[in-house]
Amino acid sequence: MHAAASPRVLVVGDGDEITAAVATLLGSQTGAEVRACARPDQAAAHAQAHAAEVIVLALPSLMLVEREAPALRETRGTFATPPLLIALCDQAGVAAAARLCRQGVIDDYVQHYPKPLDDDRLATSVRLAARMFAANARNGQAIDDGGRASRVVVVEDDETLHALIAAMLASERVELVFESDGAAALARIQATAPDLVLMDVGLPGSDGVAITEQIKANPALASIPVVMVTGEARFETLVRSMEAGAADFIVKPFTRDALVAKLAKFLPAIA
Repeated sequence: MHAAASPRVLVVGDGDEITAAVATLLGSQTGAEVRACARPDQAAAHAQAHAAEVIVLALPSLMLVEREAPALRETRGTFATPPLLIALCDQAGVAAAARLCRQGVIDDYVQHYPKPLDDDRLATSVRLAARMFAANARNGQAIDDGGRASRVVVVEDDETLHALIAAMLASERVELVFESDGAAALARIQATAPDLVLMDVGLPGSDGVAITEQIKANPALASIPVVMVTGEARFETLVRSMEAGAADFIVKPFTRDALVAKLAKFLPAIA
């Protein structure tokens, strides 16, 4: 497992019960050093004391997230590497959470079902956040895109989804190249060294996870972020993707806001 798989995590809630439940879950599922803060107004102090790498906002509503997250962001300048903010939301809140991502209020969100919590999804998302934290620490600062459009290779065999992704990103500064075949996609990636690869997990005659492993095994391509696209959020699939070197994942069906929010984390042209 990646060395950053056990980060320092602060769970911020609005009451003891849910905060303790999420903190216990993350501690048992990820092996992370987890602390809980049941009062949002004390979150900044707790984050600094814990030197948190990931802050999970387990608040009752996204309205509270939108209200409390800016104060946490203001304190991030006191950290050598700012912690990543992840908000929990239910299915009805996905669009709003994606908007908060794009606005820079939070870094990511995890869709879950409050009773019970989706243990595997949450634990996997925190591991991915830890990987992003480690990458940010190594890079020190965002890469300047020089004003150019970002190049994205989309590896997906569904031509309807090709058209949908193209429409979703039509107003963004991205150049899209679509490949339906794994071997052709790998050749294209080797030839063009894109800024990001959007990789479908299930491809005819090949496996998106295996292709990702090949990308990461090539020193010339290993730094390219790969965002996995999957029609199922099974824990095994997400873990395989993460261990292959994937930077993140997005689950079908997804909205435009959700797609843009995911890509904006890696592409300066969208941020």
